[in-house]
Amino acid sequence: MSSRPSAPGPLASVEAFLRTRHEADAAGLDRWRAEYGLPGEVAVETYPRAVRLREALRSLLLANNAGPADPEAFDLVNAEIVRCGLRPLITADGVRWPAGEREADPGDLVLGAVLAGVLTAMTDGTWPRMKACAADDCHYAFYDHTRNRSGRWCDVAGCGANARMRAYRRRRA
Repeated sequence: MSSRPSAPGPLASVEAFLRTRHEADAAGLDRWRAEYGLPGEVAVETYPRAVRLREALRSLLLANNAGPADPEAFDLVNAEIVRCGLRPLITADGVRWPAGEREADPGDLVLGAVLAGVLTAMTDGTWPRMKACAADDCHYAFYDHTRNRSGRWCDVAGCGANARMRAYRRRRA
């Protein structure tokens, strides 16, 4: 787990969503939703969608951290954006991404709020700083606060030290 500060602005809820791997059912994910004040509800039928979206977003974060881009992840995220009915609105404060005018499914509201944070970050240029830990056994989501955007691990003293030690042992072998 990371000791890094949280992501700024709308990315904070995206980062928190990506850290919900311990939520093993819809009720747990719905408690998380309520804790973060997101609209809607995570029902039993919404939970598998949420898990697929979370892992697709994690794949995009790995690409932000010099990993390979997964076209299927982009397709899934784009399909969820359409399904949630997100359409941009220009306001005095910038761009907002409310759900469409149709009657929204409670699951669409939750996932739409997360996706709105992703779209806002992509619009304002903060998305590339959102990364997944480069350690193969971790992939914990974090916001890269480093000046030169070079953060690779969620925790330099943990995952970073382990990666450097493994590389050292490979070189010595």
